Amino acid sequence: MADPKDRKQFRILVADDLPNSRKTIRNMLSIVGYVSVVEADDGDTAFDKLKLNAVDFVIADLYMPRMHGLELLRQVRDEPSLRDIPFLIITAESNDSYIAQAAEEDVDAYIIKPFTADTLEKKIQLVLGKKQNPPDSEVHIKLGNAYKDNGMLEKALEEYEKALSIKPKSARINHALGQCHEMMGKESNAEEYYKKSVSLNPRYIKVHHSLSDYYIKKSDEVSAIRSLQLATAISPNNSEKQLTLGKLFIKNGNVDEAGKAFKSAVRNNPNNSDLSKEIGETYLQHGHNDLAADAFRSSLDINESVDVYNRLGIALRRKKRFREAITEYKKALSID
Repeated sequence: MADPKDRKQFRILVADDLPNSRKTIRNMLSIVGYVSVVEADDGDTAFDKLKLNAVDFVIADLYMPRMHGLELLRQVRDEPSLRDIPFLIITAESNDSYIAQAAEEDVDAYIIKPFTADTLEKKIQLVLGKKQNPPDSEVHIKLGNAYKDNGMLEKALEEYEKALSIKPKSARINHALGQCHEMMGKESNAEEYYKKSVSLNPRYIKVHHSLSDYYIKKSDEVSAIRSLQLATAISPNNSEKQLTLGKLFIKNGNVDEAGKAFKSAVRNNPNNSDLSKEIGETYLQHGHNDLAADAFRSSLDINESVDVYNRLGIALRRKKRFREAITEYKKALSID
């Protein structure tokens, strides 16, 4: 990180889908001396830029169309190389449940619109001060994370338990304990901590993801669906989780609900040909050949592929639409 005292060199990324909002924030930052600013028009663009650029601070709007601010925050905190970047959320939302959710996702601070350059400067300085002198619970959490990342699970457990003794009602710490116990093969303990985390903060999406993965491993698909439904209700923009939910619905014979989940996945990631192909493969595997053909065609509309033409041919052949299948096989031959 650049020296926070050297404001000219201190690089700040501003993520907001509205150009005028980015311009306003950039002007405010310039007024208080921060002139090195990287802009992103959405959370997904911001995440790509964070991976490619040395950034010292993130300011992100809560509501953005493709990847909102909290989802960006989750991805940043899940990436070891980016995990410690100071993160400020901007929102017009003063609802306590959203603030609690942001806190559990490890946001450093939030600022409510409208605000002035002076208010923004004070928030940035507050965040940087907390980073330099973190509370004891944060020190234990960060140590626990470092131990867990290096497979030192017993030591990680000790640090998380110290953090929990300081903040016993933290959904985030209970979730971390659940993850640690699951990695140690202590499944009943893991489930207990996950459920405790949910009870403390039902909007803490990470624990719903962990619970759904846990139930999938235990082949408890009904419970996995329930956890994923809660997760996608909180954050419907996660294509990967919508895809997983759709696959579980298909496996349990609920084609209509699977279709809704798949449509949501595609809506959130419309230019991903592999996503449409995977949906097609899921339908094909379970004998829904017309739906498979539609998904494969959607994939081909984005990107031509010999493999997808062949898969489309198989779906059509199974429906005894042989002439159409031959046409698709010929297309595959024409590009290979």
